Amino acid sequence: MSKRTCEILQMVAAFAGIHSGILPFVFKLIGRGASGLALPLYLPDPAALIVAGSVLAASVAALWLLENAKGRAMS
Repeated sequence: MSKRTCEILQMVAAFAGIHSGILPFVFKLIGRGASGLALPLYLPDPAALIVAGSVLAASVAALWLLENAKGRAMS
């Protein structure tokens, strides 16, 4: 895998983490309901935060793995 591919995948993972991981928590804190920006908020209350937390954890893990892969990349 090339370094450029790792960088593109890191951008995708970061976008998914922000979009479906961080925004639902922010929207819950400010009291805003479901919108097109935070898809997990369409779920019932405890499930929405569980899904958002899972997406956030998965995106952090993906970013960490891709950073390690970028260090081993060929070019």
